[in-house]
Formats: sequence, C-alpha cells, structure tokens
Amino acid sequence: MNNMKFTFISVFILGLFSCAEKKGEEISSTFREVHSYQLNLDRFTSPAEDYYQYIKNWKGQEAYAFHVMGKEEIKLYNLGNGALIETLAYGDNQPNLQSGIHDFYILNEDSIFLNRRRAYKVYLINQEFEIVKAMDFMGKNDEIDKNTGWPKSKETFMPVWSRNRFFRKIGDKIFVSGAPNMKATSIDATNTKTLLNSYSLGTEEITPLLGYPEKMQGKIWGEFFDMVSSDYSQEEDFFVHSYAADGRVYIMDQAMHVIHDFEAFPKGYKNVPPLTVKEIESTDALSSHWQDNDLFGSIHWDPYRKLIYRIMEEPNVSYNKDMLLDPLERARNMVVMAFDTKQDYRKVAEMRLKKSEKGIYLDRCFVNEKGFNITYVDLENEDKLYFKTFLVE
Repeated sequence: MNNMKFTFISVFILGLFSCAEKKGEEISSTFREVHSYQLNLDRFTSPAEDYYQYIKNWKGQEAYAFHVMGKEEIKLYNLGNGALIETLAYGDNQPNLQSGIHDFYILNEDSIFLNRRRAYKVYLINQEFEIVKAMDFMGKNDEIDKNTGWPKSKETFMPVWSRNRFFRKIGDKIFVSGAPNMKATSIDATNTKTLLNSYSLGTEEITPLLGYPEKMQGKIWGEFFDMVSSDYSQEEDFFVHSYAADGRVYIMDQAMHVIHDFEAFPKGYKNVPPLTVKEIESTDALSSHWQDNDLFGSIHWDPYRKLIYRIMEEPNVSYNKDMLLDPLERARNMVVMAFDTKQDYRKVAEMRLKKSEKGIYLDRCFVNEKGFNITYVDLENEDKLYFKTFLVE
C-alpha cells in the first residue's frame, strides 16, 4: 500500500489543475446508437431493480438477470427476444436463504453467489440450490455491537456489490467491494482500505486492497461521493477504478499498484467540494450536496474495442426531498465518455443523455460484442425495459 500512497501523492502534485478543461482538446469520434434490446418484464420485476447482472451465456442464451427482493427469486431474461427464460426460486428451494439476501452474482449455471449483507456472509450455491460454501466476512475475533448493530472492529467491512460496485472471481480468489464499518459522514471513513478486497477460496484469507486517493483522504464526502466503481480486464489483467468525487481514473494491478492514471471528465466539469462540518449535521444539506454536484458513476472496460467508458451524472436542479426515494424520479442527465487505451487513454467520444417526460437513461450498463449498452426506461410503459446500444465511430 505504500507504493500506492506514494503514487497518489505524485498524482495529486502533478494534477492540481486536472479538472480544468484541457485547452485545444479535440474529440475525434462520436457515439452512434446502433441497436436496441427490449425485455418484456413480468409483473414482479421493476425496470429499476437494484440488483442486476448481464450474463453472456446462460444455457446458450445471452441474458440479463434481476434479483427480485421479497420474493427470493432471480429472474433471467433473454436479450435476444426479451422473454423470461427462467426463474431461480432459491428461497423456496433453500430454507437457509429465505431472507436477507441482497446482491447476487452468477458465475455459471452451477455457481451462484448470494450476499446476506447484515450477516456478513456470502453463499455459493449450485443448480440444485445446495450451499456449496459459506464465506464469512466477520472477523474471527469480532462481534456485533448491540448498541449500533455494527461490528466492533473498524477492520470489518460489509460485502456489497450493487450500485455498480464490484464482484468477480479471478483465479482462486473472489474480489469484492466492501462498505466500511464507519459512517460516511466521518473523516475516518476515508482512511479505510476496504473499498476492494480479496477472499481466497482455498485459505479463506481476506485481504483489504483498495483505499482512497490521497487528495480524498481526511475529508468528508457523504454516502454517495465516497463510492468507487470498478471493472476488470481479464485479457490484460488490470483493474480500472472510478471514484465518485475524483476526476481521474486509475488503472491498477491485482495488488492495487497504480499502473497508469489519467484525467477522465467531461467539458464543464467542476470539482466536487467536500462536506463541511455544518453540512453533515443537516439532512437537507446532505441531499443538496448530492444533487447539486457532478457525480461520477460506473466505469466499464470494453475488450472488443479496447475502450474505457465512464459515466458522469450531472446535477439535478429540480430535485425535491420526496423524489430521492424513487430511482426513476431522481434520475439525472448523464454524460458518457469513451477513452482509447490505444491512444494513451485519450478521450475520443462524449455524449449527453437527457431525461424527458417520456423516458430516462439509468447508469446500469454493460458491454458486449454489439457495443456499449445503456438502460433506458420508457415512462409510458414500465413493463418494457430497453438497452440502447452505442458504438464509438
């Protein structure tokens, strides 16, 4: 971690003016919509489900899956014809998993990971819904504080991989995002090293790997601007990380040493200010801070075109307190950027996707052979869910 800290310090010194628009910046390509997928959702599946996954091959079909909480089911839809392929009713078939499951990850037909967050456990089940392995993320000497409901140790983290956070099996390890065991309005929260962690399937050893850049440490960002989104290149064995409040993107190896970093923000981007002590004492001020500033979202590696895509959500000038509870109501205009690794990570394309009374784009994206796919919700027909496919040309 010392190497990473040194690199982050260097990045900060060299990048003091990183969020000023580059003079003479030229964008050589554009995003073009080339295709559209349509899913015909059943009455139990919302177009704004929080837990979802693109699956390249489910029993020979390209699929998209949702976890429908409350029903303890994972539903898989065929991307080709939009029909429901299969419902995995794990709750009906596995009594030990009938409540508390949030995140899921389908590795293949016989390996599905289910996350019981508040129990600090991740379960691996097979196609017969048998528990193959239970992974415990509670420290061996730790326990839950009865007063707070949180683990007593600050080293313990909650495995979480919704909201574009990360989960992946790489070799004999699981790499998983972790929610620090600290309030997001605490200065200490930025000292964590548990934003990404590895879990050895053989030894069960848990290793914290990723913290915040030096310039974000010692400041208060709140629960939305303290997030990091990640992706992984299997072919070239590197991670790509995007912090919600940082204009740079970081390329790292499995030990989280920085291989390369670069400016990755759109025209007109303004630095996100940290929260003040006065603001963290006000719920209204916290909401305003979230909605009044640019927010970097998901990041995606495109192995077919050797591009990196980064999403930024623009400020929502028309928000109110009530809409914050509804993911469709609180949706914001998005800027989508593409960076070419073959051109020294230069930004080659940028587009703005605006919400309207008819429909909105959501930061729920995936890459496949056709291109970069972005969720679109038709507000006049929420039984359909669309993915608009874009190519950089």
